[in-house]
Order: sequence, then structure tokens, then C-alpha cells
Amino acid sequence: MKVLLPIDGSIYSDRAVEYICEHSSLRAKTDTVYLLNVQKKLPSEFASKIPNSEEILDEAAKKILKPAKKALEAAGYKVKMKVAYGKATNRIVEYAQEIPATLIVMGSHGHTPVKGILLGSKTSSVLASTSIPLLVVRHKFYQKPGRTEVGVCLDGSEYSPAVLTFIKRRLPLFAKDARFHLINVASPQNGLLIPEVSAFGAPALSSEEFEKEQREPFFKIAKPFENYIQEKGHEVVEALLTGDPAAQISMYAQEHNLSLMVMGTHGGSSLRIMMLGSVTMSVASQTKLPMLLVHHDDPTLLRDLSKAE
Repeated sequence: MKVLLPIDGSIYSDRAVEYICEHSSLRAKTDTVYLLNVQKKLPSEFASKIPNSEEILDEAAKKILKPAKKALEAAGYKVKMKVAYGKATNRIVEYAQEIPATLIVMGSHGHTPVKGILLGSKTSSVLASTSIPLLVVRHKFYQKPGRTEVGVCLDGSEYSPAVLTFIKRRLPLFAKDARFHLINVASPQNGLLIPEVSAFGAPALSSEEFEKEQREPFFKIAKPFENYIQEKGHEVVEALLTGDPAAQISMYAQEHNLSLMVMGTHGGSSLRIMMLGSVTMSVASQTKLPMLLVHHDDPTLLRDLSKAE
């Protein structure tokens, strides 16, 4: 596996480096970590007035890259460094395709929408610009002692099979003691579905029937996954929740000391990613957990899904 780790010398990217160093399961299945630092190009009118401007920028990049390289190599990784110039998002996406990367890891401040962009401008833009899975590491998250608890959010949509396929294909990336919590949130019965008769004259659903109908897509994909994971020696917990998805997921994560959240995402425009418009981004605003975001249109996953059909 090839991991791309863009760093900028901030406390956020430093935490991403620490996270990778701390996780032996990731190290065991990683061929190379590709460190990337992107320097902004000076406007031509200024660059012409500063002798050796590119050499100065190159030296600044190496001051950021070298300590990270040293830490990763000490943790047992093979590391390659690269300096690029221009817009960070463009260079990250281009280099990820060039490698080609299996996983991109980025640090994030994890601000709320009131304070600013949820995952940071670069992280959000990369998420919107590539279909490669993205692991977002919050700088304030630290793993508590104990078993590795992995939350897997499933709603039965087209994003859910991609999430499960990624986990099955990359199971060695997770700790040997990892327990997987399959989380599904049903909406409460709304006012139109009253007992005896619906607003449209058709037989109404009871609360139990309404919930069961919502859960069916989840059970359809969850059961085969559970069987597979249990055969591999991992425990699985079904977490069937009811209410607001983001609030319920965030509360469950805190109560069960989750170590990582795995979620599907549609991607979309940068604006859509940056705003609080999806369950994924809502959860991102309410927890400090590292989040592994898997696109449903990841080419490698699509190939696996087509073979399984």
C-alpha cells in the first residue's frame, strides 16, 4: 500500500505524522509513505527581485520534510520526500494520482462550521477533488488505552457497500483486536404515518414496521460482512439507533470510546464538502475522532463490487 502524507509544518500535520508512527497495523501493510510539501510560488514580479528564490523555498520545504521523514523511518516506514510548487490541492491530487496512492492521510483542526471550514480548506478541497480514500486525523485526538473500537456508519445507500468493501480489502490495516461497530440510524416515525390509516388513505405503518422498513437495506449488506469479519477473528457489534443521525452517531462514539470512524462520502463540490450539509460533515463537526472517508466511486472498490455482483 502507498500512503500519501501532505505536510505543512503545522501542529495538524505533525499529529498526522504521529498517528501513522503509532499504528503498527498501518506500518505492516504500507510499502512507502510519500511525504509532500507544497510551497506557494512567489509572484513573478517578486521572484525576479529575490535571488535564488526557488532555492530558498526548497530549503524551507526540506526543514519541514526532514523531521517527519526521520520520525517515520524510526517507526519502520520506507519514506520518499517531494517538494512541489503551486496550489496545494492541485499538487496533492496530482501527486496522489502519479504515485498512485492507496490512501491519503491529512491532519485537520476540526473546527465547527461557525468557526470556519469543517476539515480545513486543503483537506476539504482534496476530499472534493479525488476519489482516493482519505484518513483525516484530528490534532486533539489521542487514543485511550484499551481495545481498538472501529465505528462503521451504514445507511444502506450506495456509499455503504463501498465502505464495507474497503474494510474487507484492507482488513490488515486495522488492529488485530479491532472490534467493528456497525452503526445504523433510523428516523423516528413522522406525523403522517399515524396508526390505522395514512394521510393518503393507505394502510399506515406502525412504528415497528416503519423502523423495520428503514433497517432492511442495512441488514442486507451487514449480515454478509459480519460473517466475513467474524471468520477473520474480529468481533462485530450492531448498533441500531434512532433519531438524528449525526447526534446519535456522535453520542455513540463517545459512550463506546471509539478509536476511528469509517464513513462513506459522495464527494461533490468544495462548497458542498465545506458546509454542514451531510451526515458525514455533521459527525466531523461533533467529534474529534480520526475519520476514514471512503468514496463510493473509488475505482478499485468499484471493480471489486462489480466482481461480487
